[in-house]
Amino acid sequence: MDVASFSRDALECFCRPVLQEIDYLLHYTKNINEFKDQAQRLNAVVSDVKYAVEQAERNREGIKNEVQVWLQRANEKATEAQNLLDNEEQANRNHRCACACCSPDWLSRHKLSKQAVSIGKEMGVICEEKKIFEIVSLPAIPEPTAPAPAGHFMSFKSTKNAMEDILKALKDDNNNTNIIGVHGMGGVGKTTMVKQVAEKVMTEGHFHRVVMATVSQSVNLKKIQSSIADGLELLLKKKSDEGRAKELREKIMADKSILVILDDVWEWIDPSSIGIPIGSDLEACKSKILLTTRRERVCNSMGCKENRIHLNILSPEDSWDLFIKTAGTVFDSTEFEAVAREVAGECQGLPLALVTVARALGDKDEEEWKKAARRLKRSVSPNPDHQEKVTECIKLSYDFLKDREAKACFWMYGMGLRLFHHVDTLDEARGDADTFTKNLSDSGLLLKCDEDAFVKMHDVVHDSAKLISSSGNEELFMAQAGSALEEWPRRDTRFESYTAVSVMFNDIKRLPDEPLCPKLQALLLQENKNLREIPSGFFNRINTLEVLDISGLPVLSLPPSIRLLENLCTLYMDRCKSKDISILGGLKKLEILSLNKSFINSFPEELAELTELRMLDMRSCAYIQTISPNIISRLLGLEELYLQGSFCQWGNWVEGTNEERNASLEELINLPQLTVLKIDIEGVNCLPRNVNFGPKWEKFDICINGSLFNRLLNSNLSILKRVRTRTLFIDTTMSTLPDWFIKAAAEKAEMIIYSWCWNLKNILVEYDKGRLFGLKCLYVQQSNSEQCLIPLAAEGIPNTPVFEKLLELHVHNMESVKEICVGQLPPGSFEKLKFLEVQQCKVNNLEILKVTGNSIKEVFGFEGLEEGRRYLERLKELRLDNLSELASIWRGTCHLADFRNVKTVIVIKCIKLKFLFSPTMSQGLLQLEELWVEDCSDLDEIIQKDGGITLDKITLSRLKTLALQNLALLCPFLEHLHVRDCPNFRTSNFHSSKQVHFNNERHYNLLKKRYVSSMVFLTFSFLSTFIFLM
Repeated sequence: MDVASFSRDALECFCRPVLQEIDYLLHYTKNINEFKDQAQRLNAVVSDVKYAVEQAERNREGIKNEVQVWLQRANEKATEAQNLLDNEEQANRNHRCACACCSPDWLSRHKLSKQAVSIGKEMGVICEEKKIFEIVSLPAIPEPTAPAPAGHFMSFKSTKNAMEDILKALKDDNNNTNIIGVHGMGGVGKTTMVKQVAEKVMTEGHFHRVVMATVSQSVNLKKIQSSIADGLELLLKKKSDEGRAKELREKIMADKSILVILDDVWEWIDPSSIGIPIGSDLEACKSKILLTTRRERVCNSMGCKENRIHLNILSPEDSWDLFIKTAGTVFDSTEFEAVAREVAGECQGLPLALVTVARALGDKDEEEWKKAARRLKRSVSPNPDHQEKVTECIKLSYDFLKDREAKACFWMYGMGLRLFHHVDTLDEARGDADTFTKNLSDSGLLLKCDEDAFVKMHDVVHDSAKLISSSGNEELFMAQAGSALEEWPRRDTRFESYTAVSVMFNDIKRLPDEPLCPKLQALLLQENKNLREIPSGFFNRINTLEVLDISGLPVLSLPPSIRLLENLCTLYMDRCKSKDISILGGLKKLEILSLNKSFINSFPEELAELTELRMLDMRSCAYIQTISPNIISRLLGLEELYLQGSFCQWGNWVEGTNEERNASLEELINLPQLTVLKIDIEGVNCLPRNVNFGPKWEKFDICINGSLFNRLLNSNLSILKRVRTRTLFIDTTMSTLPDWFIKAAAEKAEMIIYSWCWNLKNILVEYDKGRLFGLKCLYVQQSNSEQCLIPLAAEGIPNTPVFEKLLELHVHNMESVKEICVGQLPPGSFEKLKFLEVQQCKVNNLEILKVTGNSIKEVFGFEGLEEGRRYLERLKELRLDNLSELASIWRGTCHLADFRNVKTVIVIKCIKLKFLFSPTMSQGLLQLEELWVEDCSDLDEIIQKDGGITLDKITLSRLKTLALQNLALLCPFLEHLHVRDCPNFRTSNFHSSKQVHFNNERHYNLLKKRYVSSMVFLTFSFLSTFIFLM
């Protein structure tokens, strides 16, 4: 190396760092601005991740360790960045305060600029690391579960004896009792009883989970596996039966202590083919199988010959007891009662027959009872299964239905036939259907499902219905839903007579080319997952069809013959893959068209010809980008329109063009019959400012939000059972909405959800401008509100009561909000409020108060309240969780508070709390049943010492469950006591008339899971007594 080269390299090595240091000064402003942008980006990413984490926690999912580590680093770096920005602001402030001739603090600027570049790079790296994990959570830890009890359960001698035998076998650790069989005739109550057994063994902690599946005569392995997987909260990924069985087996073996109930087994079935361990494997995972069957020989073939339990019919005494309780009839003479006993006797001890007949005759006079007795006497039952007797009992109940429509519902409920000819609107028809369904349930012909919106039919009633139908007096139907059919039932020779055919939920792969069904009115083909094509001439000879359901079929195109269905009124094509539906424009009589989650990419012009259309459902049609003008506006008969999670670009330019616009909202506003509207709107600019005629929407769910995530969230929430029929989900304030919209929607709204509404300042202003006088439920989430939602000092105190009808107020993810209301509102304000999710409530109707994760120092403030009144007298539950600054539950004198109805108090992670109750407050806890205290490190005593009241005089007479420390109470009804890490705690302080279970581990775990889960909310919960838990 020559001298010149060496000198040049040496100079470069010396100058480069010097120039870099100078560069920090020269580009100070640029570096600081870029640093601010990077800090803003990091804060946005952190906010998104936190939101995802909160959603996952509400779903009871575990957060990944890498996410927690990333969040910790990101939070630390964000704090470091904020400190630097504060220092930079302070430096600028100091410079501004100095005289004008002073130069900047160059040393400070150099340091800040250098730190900004360094920290900025680190923030960039952290933001990039976020891309490594798309999902922040792991599947939720399962909670103990059991099938829902089958309604009201009456215990009789036969059921009591059978239940005792079943429970004894389930509790027996002998490996010969791994499979228990219950047999008895149809309708004797086997399913109801085993559900009660399931509830009991779960309550007593004998099993971690109870899962249940119905096997039935036509064994559908996939359906059985899916039912068990749902109970295990397992998502099956394999498609083959063998693969799914392996997944189930591994899950059961891993979870252990699972009771599997196989209901309605007709023939021998191999449990291992389902995925249920058998033999030593079943014993190893401490699990058992409980099956029900009508046939004793099935118990023998399934390996439970020694553990088969017979559920017998009811004794005459029990039969009469059940019968009169169900009928509810007052027999005003001994003769009338004798007739009733005769009728009950003809039901031959069968609970299903007894209930069905009792409900049918309950409101009838004595003459009708005599006719029923004579009719049932003529029905003989030569076989031991009493099938003819059951059928006659069910037909008797059917014949007593007063309305032709109710009888039609019995056969066809849910198929959508035009059963209600005397109604004018869909809403009226829906109301009639609900009435008739209730009549059928009251008659014992339909059963309520676990989900409120559904009903089901007992298999014995179903079999009887088919017998009644085939007698020739009624219309003929074929129902083979979920029967594992792999081909069209060709051997059935009665297709020319059928008026309805249901072959849904099967594995049919091919349909006949041209079936002859001249009387067919309803055809249900949905969910045949392997049916990839409908023959082109399939509908050629089915032109009487009124109802067609092809939902979930993987059919790519509709057959040409579908245009021949000139009488078709109802068409369901949910989740269909056919993108072109223009052929449907020829179905002139179509009234109901459902395209939910279908693959259509446009709304074709041909559909404008459907002038009779009343209901159009295009929810969650993710591929639809445009709706051309002057199509929907021609559907003048449209009553209900559903477009959530789908199109939202109303009136905007079609993407990629500057000449063509989408349909405007004015087209919907001008539809004369439209009363139900559920749509998404991208922004308030899509709303026309003026309209000629205001719409008459009776039910609506309108989302005005620029965030796709929020629109989809609202769409999914709408699927849940929502008690509010008028809902707005908005990211804007009332002042931006046109007056016609305020009148048509806002002032009628029962629920309003503000989400990511950056201009929200004062909900009192919203109340006034939106005329929200009927609002029942208000959510404020992720919005840029001030520190107080109702700052009366800024806006002035209103002259009249506000939010008079509000039942629920929820404030979520509002870091800036410190208070709900400062100042005294007019009397009557918030007077009906029952559920407040955050702090400070001064109304008497409050029933549940849950405060979590903020910095409040007191929960209740009693200072300045009116003497002589009692407050909080309806409060039932108090939950305080993760309140790091909470020093006292109340401020001021608490003698005005009335805690007589409080049943549950939970206090967790309130680290500065010294005590829970004053002696005066403790004396008022007359109904307290459950008290849980956890992780309160500074807690010295549960009850504050007071010279005026001695602790040994305080009695919590209703207390049943206690988990706490340092308490000296008399608890005469205490049943469970849990003490953890309390070396100075003395159990001798507790005196109970009942046996006290001390530190029972199983009860402790169940209780803790219950309390932990009770605080994990879905972002939106809709009832004070029903909180969506995720």
